[in-house]
Amino acid sequence: MCSRTYKNRTYKNLYLETFGCQMNVVDSEWIASLLADIGYHQIDTPENADLIILNTCSVRDKAQRKVYGHLGSFKPLKDKNPELIIAVGGCVAQQERERLLDEVTCLDIVFGTHNVHKLAEMVRDVETSRHKRCETAFNHSSARFDEFPVRSSANAVSKFVTIMQGCDNFCTYCIVPYVRGREVSRSSDEIVTEVQALVEQGVREVTLLGQNVNSYGLTSPGEISFAQLLHAVHALEGLERIRFTSSHPKDLSPELIECFATLPKLCPQMHLALQSGSERVLQAMERGYTRAEYLHRVEELRRCCPQIRLSTDIIVGFPGETRADFADAAVGEFLRRHKVEYIPTQEGRSENYATDER
Repeated sequence: MCSRTYKNRTYKNLYLETFGCQMNVVDSEWIASLLADIGYHQIDTPENADLIILNTCSVRDKAQRKVYGHLGSFKPLKDKNPELIIAVGGCVAQQERERLLDEVTCLDIVFGTHNVHKLAEMVRDVETSRHKRCETAFNHSSARFDEFPVRSSANAVSKFVTIMQGCDNFCTYCIVPYVRGREVSRSSDEIVTEVQALVEQGVREVTLLGQNVNSYGLTSPGEISFAQLLHAVHALEGLERIRFTSSHPKDLSPELIECFATLPKLCPQMHLALQSGSERVLQAMERGYTRAEYLHRVEELRRCCPQIRLSTDIIVGFPGETRADFADAAVGEFLRRHKVEYIPTQEGRSENYATDER
């Protein structure tokens, strides 16, 4: 391990690369802060690193494939510097677990989505023992959030703030509950304290993050609701804008919808995933709402905030989806406007979709 000196301090080099969602961006900020406390200085390229960490995503196939490609490119660096430590965290680590260590011989550490707070201890252990480490057990207590340091804003105007992790919905197509675990909410007091600290450092906009922020606090007895949390954050002086993501339509309460009418700092924008306009497909996806219920919530949002702008996700070609499902309601028209066309397979037993957009 090569030690260097900067401003009379001994430090080592950390190369940290992040894949996937905003949650991973926040986790990487925590990782960098935790490792700074044990002498790691973040750099922009892996060639001179003493520690390489990939914070990974398995929701998107392309991001997962890139992880394996990157690990292959790091092997020559390990051959050149045997003391180099290589670690993989995030959703791919949670999904693959010990298999990653077996398949990637240059890998030293695998840490899951609930084990970020253990990373500094794991790195120190590998530095001294050179034994490989794998920590992927789920910890469904909110106490693990207590280990995270207060983050510096680094002169940023906008920051992400994690308010919860995990998901209890188990949609049939989604891996999130299996790699992020069940829903666990942070203490509202801790969230408000973190936002206040960021505001004092110059942050003027925060985005509150969770796999399903609408269900914040529902599994924590005595905790406030998400709408009440928005009110608490809104009351902080110096904060100018509030956003949040992601939202599940089935948990979009009237109380939360009303926040868009009563909280001026709450930006009039919301991402509300539809996934399909077909009742049959929504049921197969186990989304927990009907098309009519989704449209009713949209109408209520527009009633409370006529200027609101909505974005959405749509899954095309869900297993068993037919031509009629594709054309059902607004989703078919939306896709046609975006040049997505229906293409039956040669066998004629299933349906595929293609787009000429890039």
